[in-house]
Amino acid sequence: MNHRNKVAIVLGGTAPHIALIENLKQRGYYTVLIDYYENPPAKNYADDHIRESTLDKEKVLNIAKENKANLIISTCIDQANLTACYVAEQLNLPKPYSYQTALEVTNKGLMKELMIKNNIPTSKYCFVKHLNDVPLSEMRFPLVVKPADSNGSVGVRKADNNAQLIDYLEKAIAISRTTGEAIVEEYKTGVEVSVDCFILDGKVDIVLIRQKYKLPYKEGRVLQSPGSFSPGLISSKNVEKLKKIVEHIGEVFRLNNTPILVQALINEEEINIIEFAPRVGGGLSFRTVFLNTRFDILNSTVNSFLGIKEQPKYQKPVSYLATVIIYANPGVFHKIEGIEQLIENGIIKEYHAYKTQGMTIGDDMSTRSRIGAFIVEGKTLAEKISKIKEAVQNIKAFDENGTDLMIRDIYADIENQQSIV
Repeated sequence: MNHRNKVAIVLGGTAPHIALIENLKQRGYYTVLIDYYENPPAKNYADDHIRESTLDKEKVLNIAKENKANLIISTCIDQANLTACYVAEQLNLPKPYSYQTALEVTNKGLMKELMIKNNIPTSKYCFVKHLNDVPLSEMRFPLVVKPADSNGSVGVRKADNNAQLIDYLEKAIAISRTTGEAIVEEYKTGVEVSVDCFILDGKVDIVLIRQKYKLPYKEGRVLQSPGSFSPGLISSKNVEKLKKIVEHIGEVFRLNNTPILVQALINEEEINIIEFAPRVGGGLSFRTVFLNTRFDILNSTVNSFLGIKEQPKYQKPVSYLATVIIYANPGVFHKIEGIEQLIENGIIKEYHAYKTQGMTIGDDMSTRSRIGAFIVEGKTLAEKISKIKEAVQNIKAFDENGTDLMIRDIYADIENQQSIV
């Protein structure tokens, strides 16, 4: 390699990493993207693209050595963050937290174990390799089954009875990448929120709370969300409760100078932490945070990796934003239509692609089934809902045969999911 720039290895070519690569270039880095897809969304923004799995720690380590990397980074992918911390530790490069901490926050079983041990409110669970390991006499249906260490929501399902538990557990264990284990936990009800936080020297700033839309329940369907709106309709009392919980999480998991994304369920009686990650949220979270609050959470993440401390500066939201994810039926993605006209008409504020031409669309309604996502903005909740409905009806996602693969029924109840808690 003949260039004289500092070298940054970026793990994962997802849409948010386009902004990450642009940030790194402004800082003077030569960017090497590692992603096993031939044409990931961020490919054309990086200086170089190497087709390898971000999950293969030893291959990534060798690439970092060969490129004499000064930084290895991923901002919004759990398992890629684990690889980044591993390689950084091996090469004595800067990192936001230790590899051990990265293990504890990416392996859901280890995370739950530490949460229970340290009185962080979460649902009763067990960590299993076989159905016989589930203490059914001590747990009540419905139960949530999830792989111990997978990306996104792959394999996360709700079992209402023993037959479903057997089926979903077998699938989750097969998906689990390294441990062959799964988590079974009691299902909790409430308003689901994503809480974008930043922790610095023991103090937590809750920058934005996003309230998640839920997919209509369907047996066997992955527990997933077609989008979220912000700011969430959360009482000041519950915001303070969340802040104290996140501060405790930071203390237990030795987190400092890093963003923290917390997934929680809030009802009239309690707050339950589903899981958390010391990173930026996936999808368009980084844009939603910025548009709502003017806080550049991606820039703060780069500072976190480099060990630069900077107090977060942000403002209160002045309008309602919604991020809406476009899901599609299985197939090979070819093109999307309708976006440009909707932007021109002021219905859509932004669109970000998750799939490029030729990519395969998964069949399980998880992150692999997502084509892209768009953001709408309204001065009122009603205006925001109206724009979502118009956009959903006018967007088309085609395969190479001209078949529209977009799934629309999942947005049918979106206007009735705005509860105050």
